[in-house]
Amino acid sequence: MKFDTIKLSELAAIQTGPFGSQLHKEDYVVHGTPIVTVEHLGSRKFTEQNLPCVSDKDKERLKKYVLKTGDIVFSRVGSVDRCSYVSAEYEGWMFSGRCLRVRPCEKLNPEYLYYFFLLEKTKQFVRNIATGATMPSINTKFMGEIPIRVPSLDAQNKIASILWMIDDKIELNKKINKNLAT
Repeated sequence: MKFDTIKLSELAAIQTGPFGSQLHKEDYVVHGTPIVTVEHLGSRKFTEQNLPCVSDKDKERLKKYVLKTGDIVFSRVGSVDRCSYVSAEYEGWMFSGRCLRVRPCEKLNPEYLYYFFLLEKTKQFVRNIATGATMPSINTKFMGEIPIRVPSLDAQNKIASILWMIDDKIELNKKINKNLAT
């Protein structure tokens, strides 16, 4: 199988979340649009406990930070190799200033890209390009330098489909084991 190696910046739009001056804790509401923070990342799905929310008015004001299905959200600080996939259930949510959003172009299967980011070699690359000794951080420029191995779209679709099914089975097994333990 032939793979091209292309910089992420040529295959995806990379966006940092809103900075502190754009979104304050006082803007949070009890019911509204959830905002994904670094604490909610780390698996295929977001952890949904203690999600801050913003009003519809603030969502409209900050609409460039709204998530779409197929986006991948990264931690921009700390554990910079942590990411989660935005599935349809999270469409319309937002992401915080301590996160980066990667939005793949049509040449790239988003699920394939998500699994590419889970490879230990890719995680190590991300950790190596992060700056800061005490608190590692990554920006859009450095993120865009990540080399992505890109097979044909058909091959990407097949790879992503197989890996997604395996993850679904693992998730189901965990639920079954949890039920058996109770």
